[in-house]
Amino acid sequence: MFEIEVLTKKDFKNPQNEHILSDIASMGIASIAKVRYSPLYFICGKIRFSDVKIIASELLIDKITESYVIRRCSDLDVKDVNLKMNSSASIIEVWYKKGITDTVAESVVKAVKDLNINVEVKIKVGHKYYLYSKESQTTLNNNPIKSVIELIATKLLANTLVQDCKIR
Repeated sequence: MFEIEVLTKKDFKNPQNEHILSDIASMGIASIAKVRYSPLYFICGKIRFSDVKIIASELLIDKITESYVIRRCSDLDVKDVNLKMNSSASIIEVWYKKGITDTVAESVVKAVKDLNINVEVKIKVGHKYYLYSKESQTTLNNNPIKSVIELIATKLLANTLVQDCKIR
C-alpha cells in the first residue's frame, strides 16, 4: 500500500492555496498566514513500487508544475516526511467516508488499467492542507489552535456528511 502526495513545484503558484486562505479570512480568522494544498492518492493492492512511480509520474501530476512524494504505508505512521518538514504547520487530511462513491478514484483505477498495469488496485483520493499560523502554535485569535483548526476543517475544508478529516 502506498500514498502519493502531489506537490506544486516551488517556481509555480497553486491558485487553490490563495483561494483557501481567502475563504479562511472570510470566516473571520485572520491568524492563518499561509496555506498549502496537496492532492493525496492512497493505492491499495499487490502493486510494485515501480508501477506506483509510473502512476504518479504519468497519470497524477503535471510534469511541468508538479512533483510527487510516494510513501509506503508502513512509513506513514512511523516517519511522515512532510510532518517533519512542516512542524510549524497544522495538517488536515480530508478523505471520503467508507461507503461513499468516489468518482475520481474510480477514474484513476480505470486509467491505471489503461497504463497496462494489470494489478487489481483500490484507490482513495484525499486532500491534504498545511495551515501556517501568524501567531504562536498554542492560540489563534485568542482561541486554542486545535479548536480553530477543527472549525476550519469541519466548516470549510470537509463536507462532514460524506467526508472525514484527520487533524495533526
